Amino acid sequence: MKTCTLSLILAGAACAGEPVTLATRPAPTDWVEAVKQALVIYENEDTFITKVALTTRQQWQMASVQPNGSNGLHIKKGGTPYNDEFRRNWIGANVYTRTGTQFHTYVRIGGLPVRDTYSNGRTKKNYSYTGFYDIWLKQQISAVKGLTVRAGKFAPSFTSDFRMSNASIPCVERSYIANQFALDTNWGVEVNYTSPDKRNILYMQLMANDRASNSCNHNHRDDYGRGEGFKGEFGWEDECFVIFGGTHKFDVTESGYQAVSAEYMHDFSSAYHGKKPGANNCGFDFKDALSIGYEIKHNKWSFLANAVAAFEQQDGCGTNNVGIQLQPVYAIHPHVDLVFRYTGMTGDGACKLGADRYICTQSTAASWVDSLHAFYFGANVYASARHKDAAKIMFGAEYTTARKDGHDHYNGWEFTTAVRCNF
Repeated sequence: MKTCTLSLILAGAACAGEPVTLATRPAPTDWVEAVKQALVIYENEDTFITKVALTTRQQWQMASVQPNGSNGLHIKKGGTPYNDEFRRNWIGANVYTRTGTQFHTYVRIGGLPVRDTYSNGRTKKNYSYTGFYDIWLKQQISAVKGLTVRAGKFAPSFTSDFRMSNASIPCVERSYIANQFALDTNWGVEVNYTSPDKRNILYMQLMANDRASNSCNHNHRDDYGRGEGFKGEFGWEDECFVIFGGTHKFDVTESGYQAVSAEYMHDFSSAYHGKKPGANNCGFDFKDALSIGYEIKHNKWSFLANAVAAFEQQDGCGTNNVGIQLQPVYAIHPHVDLVFRYTGMTGDGACKLGADRYICTQSTAASWVDSLHAFYFGANVYASARHKDAAKIMFGAEYTTARKDGHDHYNGWEFTTAVRCNF
């Protein structure tokens, strides 16, 4: 238990004249552990609810989009290449019971100024809305050790990038290869098996393809500007999609490991084959997609490779897409990592340049192109070498070049800086 409470047993021991020792948890020696312990508001293994802990995730960032040469015309009229925003501002809780049930939620906090958008020469400051980023129940199945079932609103797990928490990704934003699928948290069910040695993971996710009130579309409807984002976020009117995935970890030593992964995703929506999608479609923009990943960690080095093939693109020309992400990370100091990422994609009208958070906001460049290449150079400075995801400052510069209809369409730099905290 977090602390020892006086009880009848304690009183009985005192009456018997026996010395009483108050058993308390040792004080944490690490400041991150101290913060996490302070967020535990209840802990008692002898009660039905064994633990209640608050959690929070914050991220503020700024960015500047700098198209090259004549590409400067891509900046929207009346706009500026600079932007800053609270990328994340969440608070939540985890509740655990002795029956193997976990309740988890993160709530987006509304009313904070977020990124600028530009329309017809007019600057408009959008606002975040109050709503559930995720909210779910997970149950351990006692008959099979490592088997869990989860239901609620949570993040899909497709591509090596999206399988990482947004608190853990080493770049300020996820790659084009991940973001082109536009996967956000959504309602669904998940069955997951993780082997007792943590080396094998198999899972299936069945998820709704929309939100009935269009809560996360880029138009930022007035409902959410008024802080009414809790209204009607559930809907299956555009059917659903399914993900099957698995990971195998091997060569596990004290210095690192290797891992291979694969995921397959299929959309059951009727929005394909020339039919228009529903207004609130929040699927992944392709009929089918396959992801193959490889990861290695050894001492100060880590390396991630991920190849993706996606078929029958929905919003553009309906063609196929193939892409690759290569991402080495090197720790030059316990508190400092250097990061490089290459992303390349090709597909006739099926490469989502608009997957970039700021190019699509600040510029007039088309959302879908025929090919693109992006090179990210970054450095992360961690407040704690032991808990790198707890608090960090991230610096990134990414050069993107894209072609459309046989011609250079867009090329330029994007410079970003972010402060991210996770407890």
